[in-house]
Amino acid sequence: MNLGVTITSAVLVLLVIAPVALIQQQQQQQQQQQKKKERKILKSLKALASKYDCTLTEYEVFKNFAIGLDEKNNNLFFYKKNSLKEISQHVDLNKIKSCGILNSKKANNKSKQDNIARLQLILNPLDNIKHEQTIEIYNQTDDFQLNGELDVIHKWEHLIQNSLK
Repeated sequence: MNLGVTITSAVLVLLVIAPVALIQQQQQQQQQQQKKKERKILKSLKALASKYDCTLTEYEVFKNFAIGLDEKNNNLFFYKKNSLKEISQHVDLNKIKSCGILNSKKANNKSKQDNIARLQLILNPLDNIKHEQTIEIYNQTDDFQLNGELDVIHKWEHLIQNSLK
């Protein structure tokens, strides 16, 4: 009878531990893949900066994009890659007078709140003849759900505003 209880207990313990171990292993693999993807994105951002003879003094890598600043030369760089497209942008902040956030919302019939459809940094040029430049941080059709992009865009708006002074 002791042997039967021991075997039953061992099987029950395995039934509990095995799924937990598998889930943990899967999460570690996903984290490794995400870090590899982030390293590639950062490498692309640094390559973009070096193309303009700049060195990034401040940068941030976030899911599928990276944004960086060369404070010495006052240049901003942005790189975004998703399954459909790849975007590389360079902005000379010496030619920019102001920076703001464009928060486009889409009405949601199910709840009273509007959903954020797009988040963009808007860079207004010193020369009024030129068009504003936009850097798209979040797009609902590409990214599906916000996951910290609001914090990132506010941080970078502040950094850019300080660079413009």
